Amino acid sequence: MGFAEELQRFGLLLPLGSPTVVLAGTHGDIDRLYPAIDAALRQHPHYRLVLAAAETGAMRKYYPHELILPLPHSVAWQRWLRRLGVVLVIGPSALSGLSPAGFVDSSKAITPTMLAALLPPLAVPERKPSRGSFLIGLFGGPAIASLHELAEKLGKPRTIVCLGNGPSSEDPRLADFSDAALFRVNWNWRGRNWLTAPDMVFTADPDLPGAGRRPLIAFPTAVVGRPILLRHLRAMRPPSAGYVFIDEIDPPVADLAGPMIATNGALMIAIAAALEPERIVIAGMDLYQHPEGRYPGDTTALDGYSRQHSAEIDLKLVRSALSGFDGETIILSDNLRLALAAR
Repeated sequence: MGFAEELQRFGLLLPLGSPTVVLAGTHGDIDRLYPAIDAALRQHPHYRLVLAAAETGAMRKYYPHELILPLPHSVAWQRWLRRLGVVLVIGPSALSGLSPAGFVDSSKAITPTMLAALLPPLAVPERKPSRGSFLIGLFGGPAIASLHELAEKLGKPRTIVCLGNGPSSEDPRLADFSDAALFRVNWNWRGRNWLTAPDMVFTADPDLPGAGRRPLIAFPTAVVGRPILLRHLRAMRPPSAGYVFIDEIDPPVADLAGPMIATNGALMIAIAAALEPERIVIAGMDLYQHPEGRYPGDTTALDGYSRQHSAEIDLKLVRSALSGFDGETIILSDNLRLALAAR
């Protein structure tokens, strides 16, 4: 366990956010209960889930789309729960006396209906500007507010390659487009030694870019992006090429106001089409249904859409974006191509 995780066990360096449900226990306990809890929280999308375990490494590999934290020290439970905004803990009975929040014994039978009844509906949170907006404006790199500015910044590319993170993102045919502008999603492609110098990265993850090249960064919303930009500033790694809040770009390309929104991969395709290149090449958009797993070379990660997203929302946006695109579209992701054709 690293130094940062030790601090988290004392209630420090915790990600603040929405009202939170904690599922605590061993890897086996969490695997057993996760389907029911995931189903319950899909009915209450404004709640956040934290998976808390003693060993976090394997958990992060299996649940890459969830927030994984180490179990707190017994003396720090109250601070840990308070800092995370925990409203419900699901875990072994030994934890019941430590939690002032609601508690469900994980040894009992648990159903999605039962859990959903314990979580009252939440109002849509007010979208407040980050307290760090002033610092971001000074040191966060150039803000890009329009598609016109973005096209100019990218050099008005004739071809844009859009890579999701599914196994088809390593299709060898992509080598034919080495001169294209490269769009990628999140940062988990680093270390694969394949198309690792993107011009633009679409992300909502707090991971920092590498110390080398700093591409343009696009965030789905300003509410998501500003705290991440502050994290970049604290690490002295601002996106010097610039950044985009997609919900503020002019003209708009997607509706991002609801509790469920398109994935970064679908937003990437919508932006690429709106930039009006001559050609768009799409790979790695496997709709979390590829037989080789969620990511290239990784058969351990749990597949499927996270609670904030769905295949239906993605396909609606991608279909709309590509239907208005007059250039050539090459789709190397078989699942996406077949889904778009099956209207």
